[in-house]
Amino acid sequence: MKNNNEVKANTKSANPFNPTSTGGGLHSNVKVTIGADAQAEYQNLPRQIQLNLNYVFDLGGTATMGDINAFSETASGNQFWGRGDSSYEQTPSKVIAHYSPKVFGDKEWSKKLGKLEIFKIVK
Repeated sequence: MKNNNEVKANTKSANPFNPTSTGGGLHSNVKVTIGADAQAEYQNLPRQIQLNLNYVFDLGGTATMGDINAFSETASGNQFWGRGDSSYEQTPSKVIAHYSPKVFGDKEWSKKLGKLEIFKIVK
């Protein structure tokens, strides 16, 4: 047994343990598209959901959670992932995971808004 921390790459096979999680949010490979109710109710949604919609739109209308997270890291101006000079602590995937019953239309946002499909999972 080696008594140092030297690590050599295993080149004999593909690594099945490459990280694919987005840190507590939706899996980075989950692909979403803009839902049927997103445009009509855009102004009534939390700012973080509005930003996620903006990112998906700018990424071509369909994107993986990994792509959305990566986009948020370099977004600036009115697309900045935060308020003022402070970045949000949660990643976009964590925000969508938190709101998932609502953004995917399974649960009401409120009695006034009802159920809305803001995002749709692409299979």
